[in-house]
Order: sequence, then structure tokens, then C-alpha cells
Amino acid sequence: MAQIGWIDFSPEHRERVSAVLDLLKPEGVVDELGIGSIRDAFADKMFPGISTIQTKAKYFFIVPYILYEYQLLSLARQKSKTPEKHLEEREYEVMWELAEKYEHKVGCGVIGITKYKPEKIMRRPSAIYWNGLDIFGVIRHGGLGVNSFLRSRMERTETLTSDIAQGDDAPRDDADVDYINRLNLKIPFDKDWAENLSLDLTPKEADILYHRIREAGRELLIGVLLEDKELFANFENTESFADFTKIAASGNKLNQHIREILTLAHDFSELMYGANITYNCLLQENKFNNNAYSDEWSEWIENIDSNMIDYKHFNPDKVFEHVHRVRPHTRQFVYDWWDYVNASSHPISKRNELTEVQEFNTKLVKARIRQNKYDDIKEKTWIGLKKLEYRMPNAKIILQDIFDGLRKA
Repeated sequence: MAQIGWIDFSPEHRERVSAVLDLLKPEGVVDELGIGSIRDAFADKMFPGISTIQTKAKYFFIVPYILYEYQLLSLARQKSKTPEKHLEEREYEVMWELAEKYEHKVGCGVIGITKYKPEKIMRRPSAIYWNGLDIFGVIRHGGLGVNSFLRSRMERTETLTSDIAQGDDAPRDDADVDYINRLNLKIPFDKDWAENLSLDLTPKEADILYHRIREAGRELLIGVLLEDKELFANFENTESFADFTKIAASGNKLNQHIREILTLAHDFSELMYGANITYNCLLQENKFNNNAYSDEWSEWIENIDSNMIDYKHFNPDKVFEHVHRVRPHTRQFVYDWWDYVNASSHPISKRNELTEVQEFNTKLVKARIRQNKYDDIKEKTWIGLKKLEYRMPNAKIILQDIFDGLRKA
């Protein structure tokens, strides 16, 4: 069985590799045709700060609370342990405590729920929530990785504490918090946060996160979902991004900009679904000489104009007005695929050629079709992406956690 490894240069390198491995998670199954960058750009314009591996809103507070704890240590204890080490140790302590409290049952939202002390995980909550913590104004790190940020903040503020007695071993109290906020944490500290710890937001936490996300999501879908209870009810009760978008785009609750993003994201997903059907048709035909998914293809190509919300006005140019960081061959593939779909005839040979070339340009030596690599293909088993969800399932959880917390007030 193939394994993935890397040279252990630094925590930052490990985080980059782990971020790539996250593509193997649900929404990302594996991005076989290289459209993930476009998907993620649209997701950022709808659900900034949310990622596909976030589980509960509470972690937006657990991470800064742990860092506050470090700041309240005596100077002597701070000198004996870096904030990076303190964060790592406490995150694991919290993980083991929560895993035990929730009886190691998968689905509770505990990161590392299956782990028993002293087992560890590849990505801790601080890494998973780090981007969102910045976007929502909880920890302004300017794009630095966790450890790089902590080191830089400690070095930058070293002179501010140099005149304090080095041997002072007295713990800080609440009156000192503003003075010693060396990590520039932007939420108030709850000194009792670790008592009877659960993944439920307190009313105060829910109120803070409500306003932070609302501010960060101003003029974006996530902000409107917080403000409009009826729209959120539709969001919560629909099974897919496609179903929600058809409801939301047809109403009058969204401004033109949000409606345009939603419609483009929906129609791009529908368009690329045909490419992923083709990919699976090719895999099945080449390995098993069967016609699996050919019916799905016929249905898709016959109904693409009605399944897209605005087929008549769809144009890849509009997609790339919102998506800037995309590889040239993928950009060209989107144009070519749209031209193929929008043509009066749809030769199977052309369909197959476009898909095969795109997979090769995306994966090179790992391309299955061009390199004849079919060992992992199972009969009538789908490989890769289907219709895109754009982090909607995770956004549902985070927003519902906020509303649940507010109801306790």
C-alpha cells in the first residue's frame, strides 16, 4: 500500500503537506481534473473562514483561550516553555478530555474523537481553524503559520517585558491581561472555559462569533444567512448546495452580487459534473469494458440547459472574473468544455479527449488514463468529485452552533 511521507524540516512544512492531504477529505475526495482551485475561490466568496475539516464553532474559542492561558503564566514559566509547545500540549489535553467525554463516538464534532491518551493527530485544531481565526478577527496573524506567528509575536514584544523582574514567578490576574496580551488576541478571555468543557458555545461566545462572522461576511452569503432566519432555514433544510441555490436565487432576499456568485457557482458545478461523469465512464470502459455511467452521461448532456440556473447567459469569462488563481491548462479546459457542451453536437471522441488531456495536465505521471493506471479502480464505483458543495455542510454546522448558543441567552 502506498504511503505519503516528507522530510521533517519544520512544523510549517508539515502544515503545508497536511493541507494538501485535506483534499482527500469529503468535498475534496480527490480533485482528479484540477477544478479544486475554482471551487475553493467560489467557496471563499460565500463562506470565508470556513473549511471542509472544521467540525464545531467552539474551536474558534478553544485555540485563543489556550493562548490566553500561556500569557497568564508567570514570566519564569513562560521562559521555560514556548507558546508553541504550550499550545500543542493543551490542545492534546483538550482533545483527550473531549474524546472521553463524548465516549469516542464519531460524529460529535470532536477533532481526534477516536484517539486515546497519548495518541496524537496529524492536524490539530489550531491549524484547522487558523485561517478562520484571522478572517473573523480573533487572531490577526497576517497569513503567517501558527508557529511562525507565535514566535514573531513573542520576539516583537520581548523588549516590552525586559524590565520586569526575571525571577517573578507570580501568576497574572485579569487586570494584567491587556498589558500582557503579547499575542494580540482579539476576544475576551473566559477564565472558566475549561471547567465542564463541551463543544457548545456559551451565549457570550455565540454573540461574539455572530458579530465577527457577520462583519467578515458583509455583502457575502454567510453574512446574509446570519441576518435572515427564513433564508437560513432554507439553507439548513436543503440537502445540497444545488437545491439551496435554486431556492435562494429565485427569491428576492439576496442582492445582485450574491445572487450572481451563487448562480455562477451552481452552474459551474453543474457544468463540471459532466466532465467528472466522463472521467468515470473512461475508467470503467478502459478497465472493465463496461458502459457504467453512460446513462448518467446521456441524462446529463440532454438536460444540462435546464439543470443550470442561467444556461443562456453562462460564460467562463464571468467565472474567471471571480477566480484569479487557476492554472492555465485548467482555465483553458473550462473554456473548451463549455464550447463542447454548448455546441450543436457532442461527439464522444471529443468528450473523451478533453477529459483525458485535462487529467494528464493535472496529474502528469499519476494520470490514470494516459498512464494506464487502473489498479485502484473498482467496477461501478465512482472516483473523484461529483457536484460541488462549496463547504456548505461545514457552514451549516458553524452557523447552527451560533444560533444554538444565542438561544441559551
